[in-house]
Amino acid sequence: MSLTACALTSDIALDCRDSQGGIEYIYIANADGAVTFTTAGATGCTNQIDAISVGGVPLTSGDFFKWQVPKQTSSYTETVNASTENGTVFYQQDVALVFNKLQCSTRNELLLAAQNIKMLVIVKDGNGLFWTAGLTRGCEMTAGSYGTGTSYGDRNGYTLTLTGLEPDPMYNVDPTLVGE
Repeated sequence: MSLTACALTSDIALDCRDSQGGIEYIYIANADGAVTFTTAGATGCTNQIDAISVGGVPLTSGDFFKWQVPKQTSSYTETVNASTENGTVFYQQDVALVFNKLQCSTRNELLLAAQNIKMLVIVKDGNGLFWTAGLTRGCEMTAGSYGTGTSYGDRNGYTLTLTGLEPDPMYNVDPTLVGE
């Protein structure tokens, strides 16, 4: 039998029930420039990113801003978009974030994020793993709302979505890249 370049190569087994949902926080960096990255095999994960450069300049942990979110409020979803008719596939990456409490400092940073056209996002999931969003084409803020709520127990704060449209699915990231 002849194999094509995209032939399947392995089984996918049913795994243990030891996974946690949600995200703990994200790291976000300005990515205005050509993005390149290197990968190295890591225990349990091949092609783990161990270095990222923007415009030829290596990113360090000091280039990332840490955005923390309340427990069980935020998520990362990647959707495969494929067209049989056109022979195309791309991956939509949506990072939905919640921040409590309306305040000037958060408002000002979210204004800059809404205006930014290319941000690189690294998400720490509920299992302690780090994943990319907008690695090569960047993320943009595509939705958001800011509100006071109505009842005393309602959220006073922000919800927003950062979206990336990428040629490849999310990559796992070496946590030392963001200083962890």
